[in-house]
Amino acid sequence: MKRIIIATTLMATGLVALAQTEDDALRFSVDRFSGTARSVALSGAVGALGGDYTSIGVNPAGIAVYRSSEFTFTPSFNYNTSSTNYYKTKGNDDKFYVPLQQIGYVGTFMPMRDATNGIVSSHFSIGYNKTNNFSRRSFFQAEGLSTSMLDTYVLGVSGDNFYDPYYNWATGSNLIFSSEAAGTYLNAFEYLDKNNKIIRTNVGIDQSRVLHERGGAGDFNIAAGANVSNKLMFGGSFAVSHSSYRSELQHAEAVSGGVRQYPQAYREYHGDAGALDNYIMNEELEVTGIGVNLKVGVIYKPVNSVRIGAAFHSPTFYSFDESYATSGVAEYYYDGKMLIGNSERERGENSYNFRTPFKGVGSLAYIFDRKGLVSVDYEYTDYSAMQFVSQYSNVSDKQWANDLNKTIRSTFRPTHNLRFGAEFKPTEVFTLRGGYGLIQNPYQSKYLNSSNKYQTFSFGIGYRANAMFIDAAYMLRNEKYIYSLYYDANVAEITNNNHQLAVTLGWRF
Repeated sequence: MKRIIIATTLMATGLVALAQTEDDALRFSVDRFSGTARSVALSGAVGALGGDYTSIGVNPAGIAVYRSSEFTFTPSFNYNTSSTNYYKTKGNDDKFYVPLQQIGYVGTFMPMRDATNGIVSSHFSIGYNKTNNFSRRSFFQAEGLSTSMLDTYVLGVSGDNFYDPYYNWATGSNLIFSSEAAGTYLNAFEYLDKNNKIIRTNVGIDQSRVLHERGGAGDFNIAAGANVSNKLMFGGSFAVSHSSYRSELQHAEAVSGGVRQYPQAYREYHGDAGALDNYIMNEELEVTGIGVNLKVGVIYKPVNSVRIGAAFHSPTFYSFDESYATSGVAEYYYDGKMLIGNSERERGENSYNFRTPFKGVGSLAYIFDRKGLVSVDYEYTDYSAMQFVSQYSNVSDKQWANDLNKTIRSTFRPTHNLRFGAEFKPTEVFTLRGGYGLIQNPYQSKYLNSSNKYQTFSFGIGYRANAMFIDAAYMLRNEKYIYSLYYDANVAEITNNNHQLAVTLGWRF
């Protein structure tokens, strides 16, 4: 029941806390690995390998592995499917989108081609790596439920915020109203008996919801590094990060079997206002942010066949702006006639700062001469260190940020993530690749979301021809998680599969 308390607290704060929850913090902080087709095929296990533009985003020392200059770009094709189970009722939806995974240039300067001691080469890179995709669409439906989303609005509304945009779609449609006799608020599925006791009708409620999410995140970065004696590679990067998220939610509820199911006492209480048959709520949210981060790393080669890597990623310091809009329409029936209740489209805006957690990456790779390799990356991320920061100096905003950060610390935990990759070269020009990634659940075990699962499966092929190369890869991102429509009891199980096909074109010079 803890999430119910959290949600109610956030609603009671009005406009400031409309969108910011502990789950939003996780969205801004998690990386869903993508980039070059080679890194996709290896499921991101590239921290000790280097020589790949996306590997610089994992371990900047990877820039010093390059032996020549290079330009690459990677378009991709993504097909996302979502399967939901809400009160044992299935729902399915899908979405197709075509993002640019990366584009980048690496410059290599080798003052002496045959040098083996000291600084053998120095390197510089500039480009873009995509770090997350938010695009998905989900559909939920169930029939004959005993609860309504309006229940949560009754818990949160008060005299101080009755006309706030967050509530006005419901109050403006008469879905929530004040009762002087009861001394509290009711929703349109309820009524008072002769003793002014709140009665919830036993009619079933049919629900459906469509959630359409769009956007993504990525880093525009510059990096530099050096190769010392072909034994020690080190590098660092500075990135300007962007994050853009937009959701369109439509939630509908209707009385199972129609208004004829209401008892006579309900009809008498509501009188001319009519009996609620159905309503639709629309909510739009758009969040955009700009941030900065630093990364440093090293790769050490004790022998030619072994590479050991380590990297540190600073938090990304974001500044976010958000806008949102809500509206609603309800249909009532009185004396056989339909009455329409409409709310005005309410808008709101908010700004805040946010800091993601730091990350530590350890990597190990073994090279089988010219025949192939195996690689593994270990990543440590402490999600309990995520933090919201108010941009304002008033007490209420400071208190909001402090309370939300306490919730984050008690909700999340450190994670230990693993990525595995392998390459095999049957010929000099062809390379076969495969990978697997396992991402640990960041929620503490006492939370409903602690059963969430996330893993990746991938494979690919590469072709090298003189100065040009082309790589292709497929990755399946499989996520199983819990989505709460409003109460902990009103949750859906979601299986989300993202099918990604990436193609990298590259030139070396």
